[in-house]
Amino acid sequence: MKIKTFWTAGFGADNFDSIVNKFIEGKKVVQISTGDTNYHTLTVLYEEADNDTRTD
Repeated sequence: MKIKTFWTAGFGADNFDSIVNKFIEGKKVVQISTGDTNYHTLTVLYEEADNDTRTD
């Protein structure tokens, strides 16, 4: 399993949803967690799909 964390500060709140949705497309998502520190965060625990060759 792999983990990836997204921060709204890195993408801006306007693009956050579309960037996260694009990342999880085709992945086997196990869990999604949110956090509210100075920046809103979203952490994805996932497994690569068999046909996924992206490196993002």
